[in-house]
Amino acid sequence: MKKIRSGCFLDIYVVKPGDSLWSIGQAYGVDPAEIALVNEWRTPDRLVVGQTLVIPTRVRRHTVRPGDSLWSIANRYGVSVDALLTLNPLPPPYVLTPGQVLLIPSVSKKYGTIGTNGYIEPRAPNRDVPIVRQTAPHLTYLSVFSYHVRSDASLEPINDTSVIQAALQNNVAPMMVITNFAEGNFRAEITSAIFTNRTLENRLFNNVLRVAKEKGYRAINVDFERIYPKQRNLYNAFLERLTAFMHNNGLLVSTALAPKSSDLKTGEWHGAHDYAAHGRIVDFVIIMTYEWGWSGGPLHRISIHK
Repeated sequence: MKKIRSGCFLDIYVVKPGDSLWSIGQAYGVDPAEIALVNEWRTPDRLVVGQTLVIPTRVRRHTVRPGDSLWSIANRYGVSVDALLTLNPLPPPYVLTPGQVLLIPSVSKKYGTIGTNGYIEPRAPNRDVPIVRQTAPHLTYLSVFSYHVRSDASLEPINDTSVIQAALQNNVAPMMVITNFAEGNFRAEITSAIFTNRTLENRLFNNVLRVAKEKGYRAINVDFERIYPKQRNLYNAFLERLTAFMHNNGLLVSTALAPKSSDLKTGEWHGAHDYAAHGRIVDFVIIMTYEWGWSGGPLHRISIHK
């Protein structure tokens, strides 16, 4: 690898149709010749769609001030909390100290950020860890499925330590999935109990946060399904409070949404999932494309980021 100028770190970019080194350099504010140099690319006029390029970008630094949080810093620079933690591997509970210097990841001016996600159901370390290692180069998040929420706001534990460690070791952000799953199906009575009782809601928030911090999760994925359609607004309000709570504690929040082509407000699977509200409230959503997969076969879910 050629020597990279000091004060730089590396981004990875995947070539798209119509790209050129000039357009990529313009997007990142980097000299196209330097991109060619770093990648030892002798024919820069012949980019291949799908080709991976290393982009040298200038390092930005932020000195922590009193009152700063990971969320406020990420919001200021237009990056994600997870991106900050990837570049600055802080141990839970992610306490910042005034005067501490954080590296700030760059953001492409043209192309934005592409996030990818995969789900895994932990079974045994000798089975789970190789899967994580094999898929890690293609993932931003690894969603660990799942912590079952009980009606009393407690969580049914799972053996997720090995997959979380494997994800972190391979620069993938582990995401804690919580579901209203019980007795073989998603239960509306569980979510109803939480949505209609602020004490239970607060207990759930604290239980989720405690596990996330203890285990090293970087984000929360709410996979509540078969919610009573009439409780759509209650679910939205729940997400607003949950997202604010988790942001204050340095965690991202996403939701899993049933696929639909219009704003259906009825039906046990679709009615309570308000696309517009989720897009406004949480950091990103995951469309559950179950038509093409299931937990016993190739499962595909699409992550959509703001």
